[in-house]
Amino acid sequence: MAWHDLPIDLLSCVSSHLSIVDLVRLSVVCTSWSFTLDNYALLGFQCRPSPWLLLSNDVEEASDTLTFHELTIEREEAVLSFHRRFSSIGSHTYGRRYFGSKDGWLVTLDKTYLQPHLFNPVTKAEISLPSLCTLIDPQYAPDNSIRISFNENFFDFTTDEFRDIYFHKIIVSSNDFSGTVVVIFGNRKELALARIEDPTWVLGPTLSPYNTEDEEQFEDVCYHEENQRFYAITNFSMVLAFDLNGQNVELICPNVPNPQYRTIYFDCMYYIAFLSGTLLRIERVIDISLDSHHNARTMTIFVYKFVPTVVTSSSSSYSQWIPIHELGEFSLFVGCNQTFSLNHMIVTGIKPNCIYFADHSSSMLPGYVDCDVGLFDLSNGRIQYILHPYSRTNWPPSIWFTPSI
Repeated sequence: MAWHDLPIDLLSCVSSHLSIVDLVRLSVVCTSWSFTLDNYALLGFQCRPSPWLLLSNDVEEASDTLTFHELTIEREEAVLSFHRRFSSIGSHTYGRRYFGSKDGWLVTLDKTYLQPHLFNPVTKAEISLPSLCTLIDPQYAPDNSIRISFNENFFDFTTDEFRDIYFHKIIVSSNDFSGTVVVIFGNRKELALARIEDPTWVLGPTLSPYNTEDEEQFEDVCYHEENQRFYAITNFSMVLAFDLNGQNVELICPNVPNPQYRTIYFDCMYYIAFLSGTLLRIERVIDISLDSHHNARTMTIFVYKFVPTVVTSSSSSYSQWIPIHELGEFSLFVGCNQTFSLNHMIVTGIKPNCIYFADHSSSMLPGYVDCDVGLFDLSNGRIQYILHPYSRTNWPPSIWFTPSI
């Protein structure tokens, strides 16, 4: 019997033991094996590899190389192992910055045309998004740097600085041509939206008239597939919801400042996610004291679930965040990537009831991003740092990535 005549059931059984990279290699051997990969999902097999951490390249590595480390568990400790390097993908990665990930796709952005792309490093597929130049209409200074007006003052940036400082996070609803993209951008961290095939971006919901703090700004956005709405959280934990057109804006929760941790010694970063239909707020407390300059560390993480409006006997109503210490079989992944959850019974190599965190930065300036990768165990409050300060450049910041075909 020839290799291409092997029964589909046998090929599917063999492929269920392969890594996702080997699965793609299997699919290009011949037509029948490619058909097997298509039937892989139909037959009920699910390839659920452990998350990867995308790290910045070493100095000697080529600029068209992506370096991932797979997350595994060894002796009850989370470790990064199994280097996954994707090389010779120059047009997809050269001169581009990685602004997030969703279900096997990276969001990349170049510095010249500010053209974002969705890129799958496993399959090499790529989808173009509308240029962000249509959103900001940049002005140029005499030295060809980009000039931005803010509070009646002008600031000049190089193209690298502008891309890295001005754009904070890019979130997509789905990795296909029907998806909607949200970008957090600008000095005030505003929102803008675009359909993947749209020619331009449009401004999204604003904080006015909901906010009461001048320094309030958006920090994270998540997409809820069931009701097809985006949810955005600010650095004062206000939450707004809006539809795929940026319309029908709803105030889900007003701002709730945390004076205990937002000081000259500590900072807070907020993330938002849904888990089993419940809205969660993840509050990451970071030590930024002078003694830890350029060595800032996540010191604790709180998770809250949102309890919608409750009408009391006195006819008054309220909404509130309730602290939780149990995520069941799930863990959350936060950082410069889109916030997501994974079930440890399906995905090998992760511990349940943990918050996995990656590098952070409030300014997104090279040189001000600290190596801060680890996990926080909600059950006992223990932190394990997976990466410690290392000699390699830490720019761009690392992000969590879930490989997919």
